[in-house]
Amino acid sequence: MSSEQTTRHRRASVDLLEKQSNTSPPTPAATTATTATTTTPPPLVSRNSMVISEASSLDTQTNEKKENPPPTEPSKDMKEVDVERSAFHTFCRAHPFLTGWNHEDWWPCWIGLFLFGMVAIAVRYNVPEAHFDVWSSNPFDSLKPQGNYDLLVLFPLQGLLVWLAMWGTEAKAWKEFPKGYLVVYACSFLSKWLAAQKSIKSASLGDSIWAILFGAIIRNAMGGKAMPDGRSKPLPPWLKVAQQTELYIACSLVLLCINFNVLKPLAPRALFVSWIDTPTLFVVVAMMGTAWLKIDLQTSMIMSGATFICGSSAAIALAASLGAGKKADLPIAIISVFTIPSIIALPYIAKAIKISATVAGAWFGGCVDSTGAVIAAATIYGDTTAVETAAVVKMVQNVLIGPISVGVAAVWTQREERRTRELHNSLEDEHLRAKSDFKPVPYRTLLWSRFPKFVLGFVLTAVLFNTAVPEQDRTAVNTFSFMVGEWYSTMSFVSIGLGLQFHELRREARLLLKLTALYGIAQMVDILSTLALSYIAFELF
Repeated sequence: MSSEQTTRHRRASVDLLEKQSNTSPPTPAATTATTATTTTPPPLVSRNSMVISEASSLDTQTNEKKENPPPTEPSKDMKEVDVERSAFHTFCRAHPFLTGWNHEDWWPCWIGLFLFGMVAIAVRYNVPEAHFDVWSSNPFDSLKPQGNYDLLVLFPLQGLLVWLAMWGTEAKAWKEFPKGYLVVYACSFLSKWLAAQKSIKSASLGDSIWAILFGAIIRNAMGGKAMPDGRSKPLPPWLKVAQQTELYIACSLVLLCINFNVLKPLAPRALFVSWIDTPTLFVVVAMMGTAWLKIDLQTSMIMSGATFICGSSAAIALAASLGAGKKADLPIAIISVFTIPSIIALPYIAKAIKISATVAGAWFGGCVDSTGAVIAAATIYGDTTAVETAAVVKMVQNVLIGPISVGVAAVWTQREERRTRELHNSLEDEHLRAKSDFKPVPYRTLLWSRFPKFVLGFVLTAVLFNTAVPEQDRTAVNTFSFMVGEWYSTMSFVSIGLGLQFHELRREARLLLKLTALYGIAQMVDILSTLALSYIAFELF
């Protein structure tokens, strides 16, 4: 046989083996039939096939040994560690209060209270708080205040505390948090720096607007085009783990100090302005959004509460009470944008209708959404009395977050428990009912799981501020603590921007328009009712 024929036979044998390996093994009956109808291959092909088959079999056995090594018997030390770990987990399950503190609901309290203590110590040693000076043409003029050196400590400290929370709760990709935090903090820094520009500041374009914008630009640049199913590409894990909207806002709320001594002189009238109409209008407008605009009840309640109480903090607290954390992003973004007209217009309207400074301050404090926006509106009005009155009314209104959150959590939990019980009882088969997921959860358990724990941190900070902090230091501690909380607040707005994908907003354009309409209705009602209550409280009495 020539060498050319030999080569041809070898190639045929290899091809035959590849075909056999790519098909499933034949059944015994099929094997018999095939053997009977096929002819015997040439001897050379058979020998080559056997050689190649044996080599392939050896390789397969070798790979199987590598991929599936024989199980090793665990050492005595490993067994003891597993037993101790199992015993520890069993003990913790039996005593949940030992590990209950290490939960994402509680970490804002620990972070906020720790930073509050550090702020009190810093003020005691006369450390000035960081702030950006107003600049016109040279941006570096804004960094001149000596207090800005605090950022060299505050920047890593705030990130380290959140990273510790990510590690403690075993968040996904928590090890990569520092990279994402650098991006979020850089956007926050640029937002505050840009908001300090003279022309931008006079237009009341605060850092929240720029933070959302920078976050949205990064999100859409990284997301690119939509996938075939219309969804956007997810954020990379190293950035997603730093997108902690709820945690950042909750920390800023815990750091919000309430000075009881400042509240005392104006407290009755501030309560009249802040608490008389707010709960009623909150419920009425939320029902209106559901009945007229066909918005789902949870989103409608978040939008209404954020408008009537205190913006993003109320939105996050209500979302936690309703178990709908992701539904707070759009309402917060809408409020951040549409608060600007109120900041600019209300001071000039107050001057045009010639109301007193105290009435104007109470009006701003009751109907402008966030604390920073209230101070900005009162500053534009240009009267110290208006600024002080606005701050007090807003502080009293901020306290309303606690009762409203507890009430919403209680009502919504009872509603869910009733629906779950109805679904459970609707199952006729006893065996199916025993295995169903619709088993009723005890009301108190469900209520406690829904209750926003950072409200307790907010109350505890207020108590500590009014008891443990010396009276001569309270003004400085309040200002310093508010500054630290505002950094977390700005980071939350960056996180909101990171969740805004433009092509997805086009798909949700209808919901966006409905929420904007609901906000417009709520804001107009709030402006008119608060003006009337402010005039009654501060002018007639």
